[in-house]
Amino acid sequence: MIHPLVGMVIVLGLLGGLLGGLTLYRHLAAPRPELLRKMLHVGMGIVTLSFPWLFDQAWPILVLCGTSILLLVGLRTVKVLKAGIGQVVNSVARDSFGDIYFPLAVAVLWLLYLYTGDGEPERRLLGYLIPLLLLTLSDALAALVGVNYGRLQYTTPDGMKSFEGSLAFFLCSFVCVHVPLLLCSDRGRAETLLIALLLAWLATMFEAIAWGGLDNLILPPVAHLLLVIHWNLPASTLLGFTIEAMILSAFAVGLSWRTPLRGSAVLGTALFGYTFWGLGGWLWLLAPCLLFVSLVGVTFRYPAPKDRVLNVHPVVAATAVGLIWLGLSKVFDRPDWLYPGAVSFAAHLGMVTLARLRRENPTAPASLLLAVSTGGGWLIIMTGYAAILNGTPAAVREAALALPMVALAVFGFYFTQSGMDDCPSDTPRWLRQTMWAAVASLLAAGILLL
Repeated sequence: MIHPLVGMVIVLGLLGGLLGGLTLYRHLAAPRPELLRKMLHVGMGIVTLSFPWLFDQAWPILVLCGTSILLLVGLRTVKVLKAGIGQVVNSVARDSFGDIYFPLAVAVLWLLYLYTGDGEPERRLLGYLIPLLLLTLSDALAALVGVNYGRLQYTTPDGMKSFEGSLAFFLCSFVCVHVPLLLCSDRGRAETLLIALLLAWLATMFEAIAWGGLDNLILPPVAHLLLVIHWNLPASTLLGFTIEAMILSAFAVGLSWRTPLRGSAVLGTALFGYTFWGLGGWLWLLAPCLLFVSLVGVTFRYPAPKDRVLNVHPVVAATAVGLIWLGLSKVFDRPDWLYPGAVSFAAHLGMVTLARLRRENPTAPASLLLAVSTGGGWLIIMTGYAAILNGTPAAVREAALALPMVALAVFGFYFTQSGMDDCPSDTPRWLRQTMWAAVASLLAAGILLL
């Protein structure tokens, strides 16, 4: 291993040469801005792949990542830099902080590489390299294929993406996972194949729903976590997870025409459903599944494609609190935290039902709409909660005690959300709804302490 300062000089020299070379290329050939940006993206990724052979400490990488972030911010804000080499990253019309998120993700991966997976050097190395390969190659290939060959498009918060680009991302991701696992690990052929299929599918779904360049920040650590989770599973379990993923994808796509969800929101439904199922099993999947089916069968009836106006933001809002409780339950080994997670979904169902009923019945008494929405959200979700726990006295008691918590969320949403007669589908609305669901779930967690 070379001296850290020498390694840092090598890395900074390579990155400086990359920026200079791309600036010269832009002046000589005038390539498409997206091509130029992705060439920088790939070049940065290839340089970071060398870190395990150049460094064995945290501080050089943290310094390099911090320096890179300052440089990238300078390329966006300093007038002289912005007009010169800054055109390599600033010439794309869409707003994205993906280039700034990239070094942050590398720093997180490096810390995971250094401080996790003791005694398993191959898993440590692949846990660093595979997520970076996904970010470096799959993301760039998807963007270039989408820009040049994308014809079948779907909507995302960032605009339009293409199925051709997503297919390219999936195929490249499969290779980026399968080949390193096959060559550099002791996993069997069947296991490496199934792990590659699962990670490629999940990474593709995540890339499709991310916005503002967030995939550059979140995809690498998520891919690392997924690799760790699936690493030691037998082929039979991995096959079961693969079938689950296929079922949930078909379920979400098949029923999406009955909802106002569009494009990436449908993919997000399948992705988050798999997360609940894969990490928590049927117990954790039931509440989000009941929420989705209830919205399909009762609350939303949109036959016309023009009415499908909701992007992935409401899907994130509806699942965020439940996902947090799922993660905490795994970290602290608290399976009983299923209860506050279920309460959050009951609150969301009540609030969404209220907004829908208010829009359709603007002259109806508010007290009636509040009662129906609260009762419906509570009854559907919490009855399912009690049933899946075999109707034990404790489960029935917890379900009953959830009613005032759901009522608090629905009433709070009603009195704090402006324009309830035609409730907007904007980001502040979903944040407000998430906040009230979180309040209800925290009260439910307090019940468990009594």
